[in-house]
Amino acid sequence: MEKLVKLLKWLLSAFLKQKTATPTVPEPEGVPETPGPNQGGDGGAKPKGVGVRVAISSGHGARVPGAVGILDEVREARRVVRRVAKYLGEMGVTVHEFHDDDSTTVAGNIAAIVGRHNALSRDLDVSVHFNAFVPSGEPMGTEVLYLTAGEAAAGVSKAIADAGGFRDRGAKFRDNLGFLNRTERLAILIEVCFVDSAVDARLYWANFDAVCLAIADALAAADL
Repeated sequence: MEKLVKLLKWLLSAFLKQKTATPTVPEPEGVPETPGPNQGGDGGAKPKGVGVRVAISSGHGARVPGAVGILDEVREARRVVRRVAKYLGEMGVTVHEFHDDDSTTVAGNIAAIVGRHNALSRDLDVSVHFNAFVPSGEPMGTEVLYLTAGEAAAGVSKAIADAGGFRDRGAKFRDNLGFLNRTERLAILIEVCFVDSAVDARLYWANFDAVCLAIADALAAADL
């Protein structure tokens, strides 16, 4: 009986110690979460792309053909513009997209594209093209043409090259192109790759989405 009493006292003592143990300290209220990809971690910095305005169009038109080789310039430029515009919108960029379906001459096509761009409120004008030389099994690469926006052109060229595995031909100054001369904001003309290079075409097909995302990312991050 004495042993039973001692056992009961020991059990009661253990129970009381458990009830009076130091409670778990709760997390303080208001602890900030780790910033996500669109949340500033530096006191409210504006997310990339927010407030940027871009007008982007495909080169040539439905009735004004561009270069044709392994790739068709008009068809592929439209594909790129549509996908880039989609990504820009998702990044918070105000984006205007244009494709010329009506012009029947080169002069009319350039006038239509430039006129559309100049009618819009935007910070940057972008025209998407594909380059051409001669049929080749060699890699030719990507380049971006500019009149005044050299820094933006270089950034976009590098982004495309990195994403697609292309040779980076870099930013190229041009003062004889209607799009660059007649648009009224900073402007670049992208030559994604060469339509007649088998290597370029293969890289483009394999990395289409990555290339478009890279263009959008570089445009959203451009210092305008």
